[in-house]
Amino acid sequence: MKKLTAQQKTLVIIGIILMIAVTIFGIIWNNQLATVIILGVVQFVLIQAVCYVGIYSQMKVGTSRGTKLFSWGILTTILFAAIIAIFAPDNFRSYSGAIIALLGYGSALIMREVENTNPANKKQKREE
Repeated sequence: MKKLTAQQKTLVIIGIILMIAVTIFGIIWNNQLATVIILGVVQFVLIQAVCYVGIYSQMKVGTSRGTKLFSWGILTTILFAAIIAIFAPDNFRSYSGAIIALLGYGSALIMREVENTNPANKKQKREE
């Protein structure tokens, strides 16, 4: 958060507040499947936006590499959410907002570490 501009910090904080609200609404309305699905999609979009502003935009990578990392982050979030939804459907339905937010953030951190440990980056740092 230190490297973010004031506008980016504001967007991240507002996004986190909205994600908490979506999670609470998901817990309150967990009896209505359509509402839970809509809130899950909203939560997915929110966490990807927050992670893009807070994590992906701060990476010192090119556009194509950044797009690839962001796409893999989205894919891993969807994959992990699907696995949890298959093996624990009752808990996923009740806590889908929180689960999606945690998975999205975890996937963004994984992608950041993948980039940090990329051998090509280590070669570039040695040359400089």
